Amino acid sequence: MALNMKAAAAAAMEAGQPEEEEIAPEMLAVIAAAVTAFLGANHSIRSARMLQSPDAAVSRWTRQGRASVLASHNLPSKR
Repeated sequence: MALNMKAAAAAAMEAGQPEEEEIAPEMLAVIAAAVTAFLGANHSIRSARMLQSPDAAVSRWTRQGRASVLASHNLPSKR
């Protein structure tokens, strides 16, 4: 299993994907406080990771294709 993880990490680096950023301890404290306030004191956070913004994860071609598909669903309004 560890060998597969190393191979996947090497492939991601070759593909130009950035390595995961480390989350600041202050941000983890804020997340923990929000979880405690919302769910109560008996919950714990097992893991946290940064997500890419939707604009960075989707190419322009993909966004344009989705826009044209959504535009094709517009029905004429009844008067």
